[in-house]
Amino acid sequence: MTVQGAAQPRRMQMVGTQRSGSNLVRLMLGGLPGVLAPPSAHKLRDFQDLWHRYEPLSEPVNRKRLISDLTLLIDLNALAWQPGSLDPVRATRRMLGNTLAHAVLAIYDTVALDAGCSAWVSKCLENVHYADQLLATGAEITFLHLVRDPRDVALSFLRSPIGPKDPRAVALRWLQDQEAARTARTLAGPNNWLEIRYEDVLAAPAEALAPTCEMLRVPWDDGALSFYRRPEAVGAPDLSVLWVNLDRPVDPSRAGDHLRTTDTEFIAAIEELTADAMRAYGYVPRYHARARVPSLDEIQEIYKTDRRLRAAANLRRDPTKEYTHKRRYEFLDALRRKRPWPPVP
Repeated sequence: MTVQGAAQPRRMQMVGTQRSGSNLVRLMLGGLPGVLAPPSAHKLRDFQDLWHRYEPLSEPVNRKRLISDLTLLIDLNALAWQPGSLDPVRATRRMLGNTLAHAVLAIYDTVALDAGCSAWVSKCLENVHYADQLLATGAEITFLHLVRDPRDVALSFLRSPIGPKDPRAVALRWLQDQEAARTARTLAGPNNWLEIRYEDVLAAPAEALAPTCEMLRVPWDDGALSFYRRPEAVGAPDLSVLWVNLDRPVDPSRAGDHLRTTDTEFIAAIEELTADAMRAYGYVPRYHARARVPSLDEIQEIYKTDRRLRAAANLRRDPTKEYTHKRRYEFLDALRRKRPWPPVP
């Protein structure tokens, strides 16, 4: 049976674009008393084309199957959640509705309450595109919109093994995410929406995160600044270059990477598409006063070029480090093909 009327933790969904410092923010928030902030496992995104196979979710056995498979996805995550942190049985009982979003919320609620936490933060930034599904559950959810200068986002993607490599493709993704955030803010309402800039977090973490603490109803604790000493941060850089700075203290000099690059064409290509939106978030374009809207044909060409650049980047990946990332994709592929997991020899 479901847990009707049970105490619920405060819920916060972080949204935005990848390579915007979300793991830094997550680790600091997770260092506050009573806050659970696990790594992103992309449950809502990766089960969009799968969850209907578990219907009807009004049947307890189907809920249990869905929660169990979502739990396995978490267990296969490259950045681990706390071992044994999720009890699928209790999570199944906590589902208060019959959708994928209800299942995802039940998982976070269960892990947080079992850990003695009064609040949780989800770092799945792409959930900005699924805010309607989260809000349709009727659950009380606040959103933390993390914004970073798109020029620095693009440079970070260029150095990482994932994501777009063409600067114009990064610009288009950044714009799409900001547009989705505006839509989500309308759905959530201004009282349930916070916006912070990565650059402000680097400059003054306590001040930048004060509204977030207020929303979570927890006090700021300077111990959050020691996030880089926690085991999950210390081991992260060995897993991927994605997390190369997580075992280091907050460093304000990490902001403004675009000011130190000599590739002005790269930076100009981003500004050409984002200049107007950049100003809305307080960023100052250097090469383009106004943004230009590309044609549909040009957008297709941008994505074609980006696919070629991504393919070349994939060839440079370290296969030993990539194994921990590939496991979850292999699991999802097995679900889609209705094959057993782990694979039968």
